[in-house]
Amino acid sequence: MNDNEKAFIEIRGISKYFGDFAAVYKVDLDIKKGELFSILGASGSGKTTLLRMMAGLEIPTEGKIFIDGIDMTNVPPYRRPVNIMFQNYALFPHMTVFDNIAYGLKKEGVAKDIIQDKVSKMLTLVKLSEYGKRKPNQLSGGESQRVALARSLIKEPKVLLLDEPLAALDKKLRQSTQFELIDIQEELGVTFVIVTHDQEEAMTLSDRIAVMKEGEFVQIGAPNLIYEHPKNKFVADFIGNINMFDATVIDSNEQDVSIHCEALGGDIVLQKPSRAYNIKEISVALRPEKVMIDKQQPTDENIDFVTGIVEDFGYFGNLSIYRVRTNNGQIIQVSKQNRIRSEHTITWADEVYLSWESDSLILLES
Repeated sequence: MNDNEKAFIEIRGISKYFGDFAAVYKVDLDIKKGELFSILGASGSGKTTLLRMMAGLEIPTEGKIFIDGIDMTNVPPYRRPVNIMFQNYALFPHMTVFDNIAYGLKKEGVAKDIIQDKVSKMLTLVKLSEYGKRKPNQLSGGESQRVALARSLIKEPKVLLLDEPLAALDKKLRQSTQFELIDIQEELGVTFVIVTHDQEEAMTLSDRIAVMKEGEFVQIGAPNLIYEHPKNKFVADFIGNINMFDATVIDSNEQDVSIHCEALGGDIVLQKPSRAYNIKEISVALRPEKVMIDKQQPTDENIDFVTGIVEDFGYFGNLSIYRVRTNNGQIIQVSKQNRIRSEHTITWADEVYLSWESDSLILLES
């Protein structure tokens, strides 16, 4: 978010204690209006507790929450411009799809013609125009998810909080629903805050991601920034697959850094590092898709490479995964896109060359 862009949701120094345990500890966060923001973390990281405090279902032990410039810290849930969509969808089984979506409007005494118009538009938005008379037990998982989303949005909240919204769907349906969710959010312009443990889901959906660990944010940024430039070893290891090796800094300045990494063949020079490294021991990380694998030695003298034997191999249709044991005993994982329909040219026990561009290496403090 730009420094000049005012935050729509402001979280300042929020902590939540359960006894002596800090589920969330001194968290600061700015979310802009219309943003699709994900809070990503493993079970027990504090992400759901933070979401519940934003919804008003938990009161912070300390700190403040502002929405659209108004202090919401102690405002009850029903008076906040916020709605929450839970993981289990919580549809009323005895009501039709139409009545499930209309429930909140009926409770507020909205006129029938207005309800009819709003619900019809919402059904069209979530692509369920023909499903209004069905009951929840007549819906698939993806259809139930869209009904729950429509019900959450019908009262036009300023903020929609989503707790693991796609967890109940199978993988293929989850992937297609992710794009539907993005389209709906863009059309309505509602600020979405999603809590998830699914890294792929967060990467696909989000304008920005906050990675959470033990009640604190470890890194906040756009998906590509967090993936390509992780702040530390935890983020690098948590987001996607990665190879990580011990290394020693030989020399470092603002122009280049010289390191020694036995796993990657010895001495390596990296141009234009993100900063100078004043410590000696670091880690070098390399994403599997950045590694090239071939039976032929690279001819480019500027390309670093190591040799090894294919120890494990998996074919996944669109890509193949290799685990190569190098001559110095290290395991390097390689992800190779299968662009050409052909027989496998590399398989178990083959001797191969692994190479990479030097700017694909990520340096991390140990």
